[in-house]
Amino acid sequence: MVGEVVYRPLDEETVSDVACCPGGLELAGKGFCGDLSQVAEWRRRMLRLGMRGIVASRAGVAHGFAEYMPSEAAPFPIEAPGAAVLLCFHWAGTQPDDPEHLTEERRMVEAVIEEARPGFAGLATLGWNHPTHYPIQLLEDLGFQEIVREEPIALMWLPFRGSIPEPRLAPPRFRPRDLSRRRILAVDAAFSARCPYSVHAVERLKTLVAAHPDHARISLREHRIDTRQDAFRLAVSPWDWTWTYLNGEAVSLLVVSREEVVRELTRRVPR
Repeated sequence: MVGEVVYRPLDEETVSDVACCPGGLELAGKGFCGDLSQVAEWRRRMLRLGMRGIVASRAGVAHGFAEYMPSEAAPFPIEAPGAAVLLCFHWAGTQPDDPEHLTEERRMVEAVIEEARPGFAGLATLGWNHPTHYPIQLLEDLGFQEIVREEPIALMWLPFRGSIPEPRLAPPRFRPRDLSRRRILAVDAAFSARCPYSVHAVERLKTLVAAHPDHARISLREHRIDTRQDAFRLAVSPWDWTWTYLNGEAVSLLVVSREEVVRELTRRVPR
């Protein structure tokens, strides 16, 4: 590690320095589908609704960010009156298994905790049962308690004051379609402008469905999860802002190759 890490407030001026926005370190050298300008625009909208956070830079290069906002406006299906919700935190420019990755993410979350403590009853968030992706262990080390887990995701809670009710997840409300009796593959795919990988995944899926030999028997619906209302209306279990259902069955298509997506579609088109 070389150079001191400098934190700046996340605001209208620094939002373009978020690593996952166009020109950011997370996107460098990678090919993404879709209009990634909406990633920065989503953050500008959230800032107007009370989102706060930090942007972390070293040697003049923005590597990390952490975001939080009042639960009453946060685009997560979390009910936590008077609390804040930790939205996203990420340190870019290292491999996920590099110790620096988690060290810097922990420091950023610590900074958010101290910033949020005076104005909120507590801090809620979602952790993953994963060693480097929003890891539950990292959050527990910072004092968060696991409230409920729906593998691989857990609702985590850090109260700032005593006698504060625990947060809870809204119940699942979205019901995916199943058109198999009509010999049609119903594809319900959610995405959010908050994440370039999410934008990429749904744009790639649209392209692959349109080009598929059986496209006439594939019915694709996109579901955007950008607001708190979206998050509650499209809540599924386990909750995430990028999901796909094929005739009612949850299938992960986010990190698989184009070829694997095509194979999965082909395999599931009813014959």
